[in-house]
Amino acid sequence: MRRKKVYTLHDIETLLTWIPPLFIIALMVVSIAITHTVMNHREASDITLITQKRQHTDQNQLTQFITTVQQKINADLSHVQETLKRSVHLLEGVRRGIHPPATVRKLAPYLQKIEREDAVHFVIFDRKYTILYGQKQLEKIEHLIFNKPNDTEHLKITMMYILSQGNRSALSWKNDLDKTIQMSYFEYAGKGVYLGAFSRVDDLRSITRKAFAHTMRTAPSTTRGHYFWLYDHMQERIFNFRHEGRWRIEHGFDTQTATQQLNRYFLSVGIAYEGDQARRAFATIHQTYMAKQRRMIMIIVVLGIALLLFSWFLSHLIKGIFKKYNLQLMRTHSRLQRLKERYKLAVIASNDSLWDTNFKTGNTFFSRTWLDILGYHPGEIDSFDAWAGLIHPEDRDRVLHTLDTHKQTPQSQHMICEYRLRTRDGAYLWMLGRGKVFWDDDNKPLRLLMMSMDISEQKEASDRLAKLVDKEVAKNQEKQQLLIQQNKLAAMGEMIGSIAHQWRQPLNNITLLLHFIRDNIDNEAFTREMLARYVSRAKKQIDFMSDTIDDFREFYRPSKTKTPFDVAPAIHATLAIMQTQFEKAEIDVLRAGESFTILGYENEFRQAILNILANAKDAILLRQTTHPTLQGEIRITLGENRITLYNNGGSVDEKILERMFEPYFTTKFEDKGTGIGLYMTRTIIENNMGGSIRAKNRKDGIEFTIQFNPTQQPKEENT
Repeated sequence: MRRKKVYTLHDIETLLTWIPPLFIIALMVVSIAITHTVMNHREASDITLITQKRQHTDQNQLTQFITTVQQKINADLSHVQETLKRSVHLLEGVRRGIHPPATVRKLAPYLQKIEREDAVHFVIFDRKYTILYGQKQLEKIEHLIFNKPNDTEHLKITMMYILSQGNRSALSWKNDLDKTIQMSYFEYAGKGVYLGAFSRVDDLRSITRKAFAHTMRTAPSTTRGHYFWLYDHMQERIFNFRHEGRWRIEHGFDTQTATQQLNRYFLSVGIAYEGDQARRAFATIHQTYMAKQRRMIMIIVVLGIALLLFSWFLSHLIKGIFKKYNLQLMRTHSRLQRLKERYKLAVIASNDSLWDTNFKTGNTFFSRTWLDILGYHPGEIDSFDAWAGLIHPEDRDRVLHTLDTHKQTPQSQHMICEYRLRTRDGAYLWMLGRGKVFWDDDNKPLRLLMMSMDISEQKEASDRLAKLVDKEVAKNQEKQQLLIQQNKLAAMGEMIGSIAHQWRQPLNNITLLLHFIRDNIDNEAFTREMLARYVSRAKKQIDFMSDTIDDFREFYRPSKTKTPFDVAPAIHATLAIMQTQFEKAEIDVLRAGESFTILGYENEFRQAILNILANAKDAILLRQTTHPTLQGEIRITLGENRITLYNNGGSVDEKILERMFEPYFTTKFEDKGTGIGLYMTRTIIENNMGGSIRAKNRKDGIEFTIQFNPTQQPKEENT
């Protein structure tokens, strides 16, 4: 399998060097593209809005124009009605002007003359529906109504219909098939005779076509620069194309302008604009948005250049930082890679078992690995309740409570618990369960998926380890006590020298007393009282030497239990051991402050103080080799659960201060120190007595501060 690339700081540095500029450039391109798209969209929206407004206006104007033409057509038809009415009245006047009243035969010349002049057709019939004149015209009306010519009954019905419209009736006779119209006017002339006049048969389509053309030709130019046109679908001709005022052949017309269809007449009326008005308006909008677009692009470019410069500066700053830590990161990455490989192997080796239950259906599945671990056969454990029954009685309530809590908390990630399960042979195995409940859309528990691992061996190993740890801790404490005692023994050579120095004067005194007694024993003046007095003096010197031995023996006796003790007497006893050494080195020891009581190991505490004082003495002696006139000084201050020990043996380097309490660290020659004195001091104070110890340089010397917690003080007993 191909290994994933390990990215170094150099790789990251390269990415951070190039990704920001590339991202900024991509952002600039995207911003420019978005700007271009938005501006084009807004431009298109404005053009669409203007176009919609213009179309709305055009539709209103076109509708108004068509209404005007329709009104003109209606006016023409009304004029025809008036002509018919006038013709009928003229005929009636002629009839009445002849004396005696003329018959239809005598009126015939007058009828024909009026018909020619007024372009009308007269019809005369009586109440008996006898046609006196104009039978052919009535037959045409009959054929229009019934579509059956020369039928006497239908002809009679036609005349009855005319009479039913009343006296002075004006009618319109339309032929929708031929798209024609004919007007009529009838009046009652008296003596049962009805006079009527019919207009000539006119073509409605032709009338409409002529009316629109006439109106377009005679209409004045508008200030808005538009004009109307008419298209004849049957003849494929257009009138007033480009405001020419004439007909011309044109196959089709521009459907982008506002139009209305006159379907019954196979005509279309539309509106158009002179010149290039719309295009100029659109061009103005386009130029405006192009200027805005250029400004936005300029701003984006300027900001992009500024960001590029900033990213360049930032990348150079990051390079300097990454170069410093590149090696460290490579080492860390290498260690993490090894840990990752180990983790993968651990997961593979864990061999977890799986089981799954559906709370709604009750179906539960146990993997073969899970069954094999517990020794069951497939089908023996087949439900959630059966699994719960295998849990050890001491663990069951805790496990089920943990599961119920997880089921009631949809936001929880998973549950982890350790419990014991009964095997097929009745034994119990420790299992580590890691599960998760899945919820449905109503936040109700749906399924539980549980991974289980046999941790019985780990549990047994853990128990063994706990016992082993307790045992090793006890051994370690024993070793620590031994090390403390060894530290005491390590200083024993110096202590023996101190004892010898303290014994030298008493031994000299005893020797002088013995020589004096030997020389004067035979002298009569040397009485028994004098002998007893000198023997008493010798005994005092011997008692002093015995007390010295007792002090050293008590000092080197190990402490086994914590007891409350006063720090001042303990420090005093330690100073008594080193008193002769301090006197020999001409070191002044100053004490101040109020004592306090702590709970701990008194002898170990005295050992810790002794180590600090011994180091102080050695430091002062070393400094006196370069400063012969130096008066050594050690100051011990007590108070507020704190002990400070200062010596003027000179300050030390900060690196030495940091390592001063490390084991086997020493600045002395190999024959002058072991390097465990201060280490044991810190172990006694911090580990055994719960305090803390610090050292710092202070005015040509070092100051050690020992701090005890208030909880280390013994509690007062009620009396």
